[in-house]
Amino acid sequence: ALFAVALTPPALPAAAQGEYTCQGTALVDDGLSSAAMGLTRGEIDALYGAGNATQTGWLWEFQGFDLIQTNCDLIVSIDPASSFADPAQAASLVRTLLPEDAESAGSWQFGTLQSPPQDAELWISTQLDNRLETLNEPYLGQVLALYTYDGDAYNPGHVIRVELRVAPLPGQ
Repeated sequence: ALFAVALTPPALPAAAQGEYTCQGTALVDDGLSSAAMGLTRGEIDALYGAGNATQTGWLWEFQGFDLIQTNCDLIVSIDPASSFADPAQAASLVRTLLPEDAESAGSWQFGTLQSPPQDAELWISTQLDNRLETLNEPYLGQVLALYTYDGDAYNPGHVIRVELRVAPLPGQ
């Protein structure tokens, strides 16, 4: 009986059960306060219901937009007829998806007169940085939000897509 106790591995804490990656099923208890960015697939499932597997990741459908998790990135596809297609509403939606401690580090516009315009914002989150380190993911707690419109440089139109991309660690 003594050998059985000595050889029995300790039970893993709840945070370590499940696959411990961005697209894993682990529920991580590390204080990250986020509606989506930085959460594992299991945590997003727990908040919004089970996602659907796609060729590029996991999909959750909401009224007015779809959310796809691809590795540690999020892609938001916006219905042009929804209120989220308005640039201010799209920016508000993005802010709700980021960790609560995320701070804006700047924004800029780019594109050509012949192509749909794109806006970009850089966000920095210490909570996200800590989470990605916990998950042993090769990324920093910096998020580039890239907005794509359905118009042109003269008439940007509606936001139809927002990519939330985490920055890779230097040398990755």
